Parts: sequence; structure tokens; C-alpha cells
Amino acid sequence: MGKKEKEGVLFVLMTVFIAGALPIIIKYGIGFLNPLFFASSSSFVAGAFLFTLAVIQGNWKILFFKNYMPKLLLIGFFGITLSNLFFFYGTSLTSAINASILLVIEPVYSIFIGYLFLNEKITFKQNIYTFIIILGTITVLYKERLIFNYGDLMIMCTPLCWQIAHFFSKKLMSDHHEITPRLIATARTLFGGVFLVLLSYINGLNQFDAFKLPYVLWIVILQGIIGFAVQYSFWYEAIKRLNLSKATSIISIYPAFSILLAWIILKELPTFQQIGGFIVIVIGIFCLLSIKSEKRMIETI
Repeated sequence: MGKKEKEGVLFVLMTVFIAGALPIIIKYGIGFLNPLFFASSSSFVAGAFLFTLAVIQGNWKILFFKNYMPKLLLIGFFGITLSNLFFFYGTSLTSAINASILLVIEPVYSIFIGYLFLNEKITFKQNIYTFIIILGTITVLYKERLIFNYGDLMIMCTPLCWQIAHFFSKKLMSDHHEITPRLIATARTLFGGVFLVLLSYINGLNQFDAFKLPYVLWIVILQGIIGFAVQYSFWYEAIKRLNLSKATSIISIYPAFSILLAWIILKELPTFQQIGGFIVIVIGIFCLLSIKSEKRMIETI
């Protein structure tokens, strides 16, 4: 594994750690705030934080260049706004277990998008290892019979929105060196956060008075800066170095990692089924790490 590949894997694993910790933070936050208002305010905090860094670095104007802004707006719209709408409203129509399991479909989307639109080389072994990871994650999360409804379809649209945003992000970073991972994270949180704030306001979700309570304000700031700004910055550093399909397969383990953290932090003991599933996931990850991120050879006539 080359230096670039190792750096990409390290950034993905750091993203997994943050994403795995988020359910604990979010569970605490939505105890005080409406989920959509919590998502919109923390996204906006993340965007404002990253935009401030861009101003300090002097590259903030790139976000508003006419050649880049339409795609950056799409990244924010799909990556934050539409994905959150699908997720929050979908969750209200289905069970939490269904929601967790159905999000695991994301690597399937990434394989198709990576192969068809990013010219990524997808090997048979990679498909097998990705299937192993998905199987292990489902084993960890599965607790009851699945009953599909419209909410389930909305949940399945959530990772598709993420992958569409990742597609535009990887293309921009590949084609334009001045577009950095941090600028992509800035656009996603800032533009997506603005859209969500407007939707929250239209729907009458005005809970700004809750920010008078220090612990509520700090949980929104923590979620915004660590949960969104830092996590997305790490993620875009990862997909800049790795194939999107490989990075997505690795990050798909974060629900299982959430259970591991709950065991360590909240003292919630895992079941034998969850331990077995986690072992399967680790095996799949180690196998997947051995595959090099490569481009397909395009045949020409």
C-alpha cells in the first residue's frame, strides 16, 4: 500500500470514529431540539466555522466562482439538505432498526457511481469484500423482521444523495487543484445549512431561545464543528486519495462502531450476535484494505 493510499485509509478511519460517535451526541441533542432544527443549526455552525477558516486563508472567493458555484450548491443540496429531509422524514415513517440497516446500502451506490462515472476499477474481490462488510453490519444491527414502507424508500434515498454529492466533490477535486477538501466541506455545510435553516424557518421550527441554555448551545457547536466540519474535511481528504467505492465500503462500518462506543462509553453490553457481526466486519475491512485504488483502462478504437 503506497503513501497516498495509507493516508486515505487513515482519513477514512478517523471519519469512521467521528461518525460512530455521532449517535451519542445526536441522541443527547434531540432531547432538547427538534431533529430538523438541530441538523440545520449545527450544519450552519459548521459552514460558518469553515467559511471563517477560508477567509483567514484567503481562498473563500473560490466558493462563489461561476465555474464552481453551481456544483458546490448541488453538493450542499444533496449532501446536507435533501439527504437530511429524506432521513428525518423517512425515520418518522419507519423503525430505527430499518433506518440503520437500510443506510448500509450506500456501498452499492458507490460501486455503480464509481464504475460508471468516475472510471474506477471495481474488482471481483472488492465486490466480495464489500458484501462481507455489509453482511457483518446487517448482522450487528438486525434485531427484528423488516417491514418495508414509503419511509424505507426515503431512507434508501438518503445514501444515494450522499453519493451524488461525493461524485460532484471528487470530480471537482480531481479536475481543479484549487478546490481543496476543506473548501468542499465548507460548501456542503454552508450552502446545505442555509437551505436547511430556510426550510426550518418556513416550517416554524424556531427554537433559538433554547440556545440560552449553555449545554444546548455547546452541543450544537460540538456537533457542528466536530460532527460536521471536521468529519467532512477528513472524508474529502480520504476520497481525494482513494476510490470512492473503497472509501465508502470502509466507512459503512460506522454503525457497528457506534455500538462498540456505546459499550465502552455508555456501558451497554453487546450481544453475541453483535460481537460476531463486528468480527465479520473487521475481516472484510482488512481484506478490502489490500486492494489498491485504481482507474479502469478505457478501450479506444
